[in-house]
Formats: sequence, structure tokens, C-alpha cells
Amino acid sequence: MDRKQNSLDNVLDVRELLYKIRHNWYYFLLSILLSLFVAFAYTRYSHEFYKVSTKIMINSEDEGSDASEILYNNLSGKNNGSIIDRIQLLSSYQLVFQTVSDLRFDVSYYLVGNIKTSESLFAPIKIISDTVMTQNNPTTSFEIDVINKTSYQIFNDKLDYKEEHNFGDEIQIQEYNFVVERDSSYNFDVLPKTIVRFNSLKKMSKKYQSKIQIDQGEKESNILVLSILEEDQRKGVKFLNTLVKNFIKKDIEIKKESSLLVVNYIHKEIQVIEDYLVSIDIERQDYEIDNQIPDFEKKIDVIYGKISQLEKELSIYKRQDNFYSYLENNIKEIVNERKNNKDGLEKVVALATYEGITDPTFNQLIKNLGDIQKNKNGLINKGQINNPSIYDFDLQIVELIKQIQELIRNNTQINLLYIEDLNNDINLELSYLNALPIEQRGLLDIERIQKISEQLYIFLKQKNYEAESRYEGIVSNINHFDPARFFNMNPVLPELTKVYSISLFIGLLFPFLMLLILDLMNNKIRSRVDLDKLTDVEMIGVIGRNHSAKSLLTDLNPKSSIAEGFRALRSNLNYKDIEAKDKVYLFTSSVSGEGKTFIAANLAIVFANAGRKTLLLGADLRRPKLYKNLDSDNAIGLSTILTGENSIEECTIKNIAENLDVIVSGPLPLNPSDLFLSENFENLIKDLKSRYDKIIIDTAPIGLVADAYMITKYSDVNLYVVRQDYTEKDVVRFVNDLYENKRIENIYLVLNDVSSGSGVYGYGKYGYGYGYGYGYGYGYGAYTKDSDYFNENQNEK
Repeated sequence: MDRKQNSLDNVLDVRELLYKIRHNWYYFLLSILLSLFVAFAYTRYSHEFYKVSTKIMINSEDEGSDASEILYNNLSGKNNGSIIDRIQLLSSYQLVFQTVSDLRFDVSYYLVGNIKTSESLFAPIKIISDTVMTQNNPTTSFEIDVINKTSYQIFNDKLDYKEEHNFGDEIQIQEYNFVVERDSSYNFDVLPKTIVRFNSLKKMSKKYQSKIQIDQGEKESNILVLSILEEDQRKGVKFLNTLVKNFIKKDIEIKKESSLLVVNYIHKEIQVIEDYLVSIDIERQDYEIDNQIPDFEKKIDVIYGKISQLEKELSIYKRQDNFYSYLENNIKEIVNERKNNKDGLEKVVALATYEGITDPTFNQLIKNLGDIQKNKNGLINKGQINNPSIYDFDLQIVELIKQIQELIRNNTQINLLYIEDLNNDINLELSYLNALPIEQRGLLDIERIQKISEQLYIFLKQKNYEAESRYEGIVSNINHFDPARFFNMNPVLPELTKVYSISLFIGLLFPFLMLLILDLMNNKIRSRVDLDKLTDVEMIGVIGRNHSAKSLLTDLNPKSSIAEGFRALRSNLNYKDIEAKDKVYLFTSSVSGEGKTFIAANLAIVFANAGRKTLLLGADLRRPKLYKNLDSDNAIGLSTILTGENSIEECTIKNIAENLDVIVSGPLPLNPSDLFLSENFENLIKDLKSRYDKIIIDTAPIGLVADAYMITKYSDVNLYVVRQDYTEKDVVRFVNDLYENKRIENIYLVLNDVSSGSGVYGYGKYGYGYGYGYGYGYGYGAYTKDSDYFNENQNEK
């Protein structure tokens, strides 16, 4: 069966499929029109959505700053996070909730039109209510129909409420308490019916949070594009502009919170120094009065100046030492109490930045700590508390704190060495004062301490001025340079091109799939292609559809396509019979109704018309049909010849056509199979061969009984009739099995009932014009390739 594997089969399949499409074009047209109508209805009645966009620029605050200023900005919040942090903050639930609440989007208005109901930012009425009501109650809708300029009617089927009210009256409907006011700017004569929906603020916030789209123009760009799809463009414009406004406000608040930590710490330190300066000044005055100290000499001033310089340096290291101790205590508090939160870590970062430590390693660790905490806060602000990255950030923070603690201990040891050296230098200068009177040395000590404190006070005041200036001068580095605006533009949803393209595709696909499914579900022989796939048995003839009620060529137009088909079948049989040895032609089929009797009778006629002495023998002794087609009697025939009741001459019918004799089947015997196996049948065939040039035998279907199989031993050519859209594929496989196993020799297929519009391959839908069909039974089971009969009689063939 190599021929079935040939690529030509695929070509034939495509040709058949294309023909089916062309033959059923009206289904495709109807499907396309229907799908386009659905697309039109969808675009007509679906809600239209418009895309509203705005752009913001996040300016860098590091331009023009030195390294220490950049570090301060990064750690204290002036550069509050990266672009990713800003995107997370922009789409955070807290910010969206604040925006939805400010705009009162918990109350939605829908205008009822002739075609559809659409949401609108503005309506002929306005609802005055408290946000607490929408937060605590489920979503519900009220239909409001304005009656006149002073009154309206309100409906709610779910709450079973329908009443008239005046504008401005307070309405209490179960848990809902609100006031309805009329917008006088609307023309009263064209006021549409309005549906008011009270929404949950939480649900609306979640809805708008999911609707926000934030895109970064380019990978390294500082410009963010915010967009949203909204049914009312004006509502989208208002939402985006208010969202950006709240975002800028929130950005300033975050920066001020960080900066305020530094200001408060400096204020605390200044207050301590101020109190100490007051006490030291009082102490000096009392000392001078009590000891009546004269003016110091220049020498003492020089020594005093050196000691003051040394102690100034000493105070710096001591202050760093105190700062390290204070910072370490704060870190221990975070570790011991497990206070790994935003406020504790930001305080550590802000204090470390303020002190101005010059150790680059320390500054880098503090910067890393601040960056990790900001990334963690970004995820928390976005609501991703259970994000695995939170756990990773916590581990990194713990590791950085350990490194900072270790560095603090090392720097503390180094500072102690510096402090020890400075103390030695100061003691050396103090030794020069030993010669001075005790009272002068005491006053010198007081003045030295006073001067150091004053210098520290001046330093702190400068730092306080800088910190307060930063706090008061904080502005957002977010530039809302392209606010959202209302444009009279086309909606982006539904996408007309996409909708109609998909509809057209579905319109083409649906009938194609239906044809394909019907094709797969159809187990009937539909074309020559099916035969080529199922069997290697050669097809020798194609008979067209008979649209006439008559079944014999003698009653049909000799130039009809049916007549031409039989003449072509005769020519094909003659062509293969080069040596003119074939005399006996046996016709059979799978089941009844496939047209074997019709083809056998008409083939006999065309042989007779060609001058061949022809006999048409009715060997169907189960359910004979031949005598009905010939409009003759079935009282005598083949069965009575085989039983010896009548002779050949007595049973021969000669008035059908010139050169054509017919012997019908005769009365139904009780044992047809035994008659075909008898010696009488063998002798009959030999006798008939001597009398006729061609013998056409019409037998019972081989797919039901074994009569035809028993007769094949006497036939020269066996013709198996297949009717399009009638014969099942499984029985054709059975015939192919007979052919491959050589159970029947010289077997050929005849394709019957080919539609005139299907061509030689038989594409299309078929009918059977002459109403042929009957059943077989006698209580016998059908014979198949596995039947005992074939196994027992295979050698008899």
C-alpha cells in the first residue's frame, strides 16, 4: 500500500477541502455576515474606554553637590529612593485610596441613554454624603428620574424603595443617608435619567490601583508616563492629576520626616550646651570675685591658646567617641528589642550622616543600610509584606549592623589613642602653668572649659541653621511637566480593527471547523480520494447520479451522462481484457442499496448494444431486485433451473434489448448457499459460457452473506460497487483485506452515484435517484474476513 503514502494524497485532500469550501460558500458568507453583525452589536453596545496619560520628571538632587552632600541626601531622604521606589509609591494602595477619597469616587454617576448606559464624571444631579457610609455599606445603586426643577423620583428594586423627594431633602434609606441636589447648569428639558452607585472606597481603590499603568520612557530615563483607561476621559484626567498632586505632597512629607529627626537631635544638643554655658559663666564670675584675680599676662595667653587648640581637637574626638557610644546604644536597642523597623533604622542613618564622620568605610556601610531599608520600605508600601525579598533584606540589614558595630568598636579604640596623645600634650602645656598662682590656674581652667563650650555651641548653632534651612527649603524633585488633559479623541477600547478582524476570522473559522468536524464524523465514502486511501483495489469505472426514476438505459437518453458512464466502464473492461478471455462478470457490494443490480443490468445493456451476445443472470437468491427493475415475473429463474424444475430456455427473458437475454433469480430457495455449491450450478455456468459472449451476474452483497464469494470461482472479473456518501469505510477495508490476502482475484471497484458537480473525484453531496434499497436477513449473520466459511472454503476457490 505504498501508493497511499504518496504525497499526491495530500494534494487530493487539499483539492477536496477547497472544493467543499467552494461548494458551501453560502455557509461561509452567512457566517461572516453573522460574525460581522455580532461585532457591530458589540462595538455599538459595549462601553467605550479612553486612554488618559500624564508625564512626570523625577529630577536628580545630586547635581552640584559634593560627596558629603550627596551622601547626606541619599541617607536622610532627599533622594528618596530610585525610580523603582517612586513607581511603587505611585501605585501604592495608600496613595490611591487617598486620591479616590479626595475625589469622592465612591459615588459614581451613570447616564441612561437610548442605546447604552455610560459612566460620567458630571451628572444633572449631585450626591452629598459622608465617606463613612460607603465604607461600611455594600455597593448599591439608585435610579433617579428628575420630575421637575424641584423634585425627583428615586428607585431601588433591591431595597424595594420608590418615592418622590425634593432636591435638598435629606434621605434615609436603611443604612444609606444622603442628599440629592440638582445641577442648574443642565437644560431641564433634556435631563437624562441618572443611576447613582455607592461604591466601597476599598474596592474602588483596589480597582484603580490595578488600572494604573506606569511606564519608564527609556531604561535610564527619569521620565515616567502614567496612564489609565477610563470610560469618561474627564474622570481619568482628574484622577491622574490628583494622584500626582498627592504623590508630590507625600514625597515632601517623607523628606521632612527624615530631616526633622536631624533638627530635633541638634536642638537637644544645643539645649544641653546652653545650660552648661550659663552654669560655667556663673562659676567664672564667682571665682573671680572670690579670688580677686588680676589680668593674665601675655605668656599665660600664649599657653592658654595652645591648650585651647589642643582641647578643641580633644573635644572633637571625645564627641566622636560619645557619638559612637550613642549610636551603638541605638543599634543595640534595635537588635535587643528586635526593632528592625523603619523609624529605628532611619534614625541611625540620619544621625550618622549628621555627625559628618569622615571614615569612608563607615559612610559606605551607612549608605548601604539606608538603601536596603528604602528597598524594603518600597515593598511594604506596595503591600507586598510576604514578599521573599523582605526576608532577604532583613538578613542583609542584620549583617550590615554587625559590620557597623565592629567598625564602631575599632574606631573607638583608635579615638582613645588620639585622646590619650592629646591629653599628654595638654598635660605638658599645663606643666608650664605650675609656676602660676593656684588662683590663676583655677581661673584658666574655667576659661578654657568655657571657651571650648562656646566653640561647640557655635558649631551646633551652625549645624542647626543648616538643618533648619534644609527642612524649610525642602521641595519635591518631581516635576509634573505634562498634566493630563481632556482631548476629544477616539476610544482605545473596543478596538474596532481588532474586533472586526477577530470577527472575520471567526466567521471564516466556524464554518471551516464545522465542515472539518462533519468530515471527520462522516464514516461514508465521499470521493475517490477515500478509496485511494483505504484500498489498493483499482477503480475501473465511475457512474454518475441518476436523476431519473427509471433504472434501465433503454429508457434513458443514450447521450446522458449515465449512459456515457456505462460505455466508459465497458471500454475500461475491454481495455484490460486484451486477449478477450473475460466472459463472466460478477457484481457485488458491501450492503444493500449501493446500486450493484442497477450497474449490472445497464452494463449488460451496453455490452449487448455493442453487438455482444450478453446474458444478465440474477444470482441474488436472498432479496432479488432484478425482476422488479425489468418489470417481469419472478416465478421461474435461476433457482428453478438449479433444482431441475425448468430449463434454461424456459427461464430466459428476451424482450429487454437486442443481443440481451435475462435470467432472473426465481423463487427464493431455503438453501441458496447449497445451490451455489452444487454441481448443477457449475454445469450451468459452463453451458452459459458456450452460449454467450458476456455473462453479467448480479449477486447478493458479499458484506452480508457468502453467496457472492462462492460464485467468484466461476467469474473472470469481480466488480465491487461502492456508492458515494452511502458505503461505509470499514467495509471497504474489508474488501481491501480480501484483495491483499488473494481471497478474490481480479477484483475492481466501481464508484456509483457521482454528483454531476463533483467531477471525477466526486467532491460534494450525493443522492441516489432511482430509489434502490433493500435488506438482507433470513436470520443469517453477516460474513466477514474472519468468518468460518472463508477459512473452510478458501482452498475451494
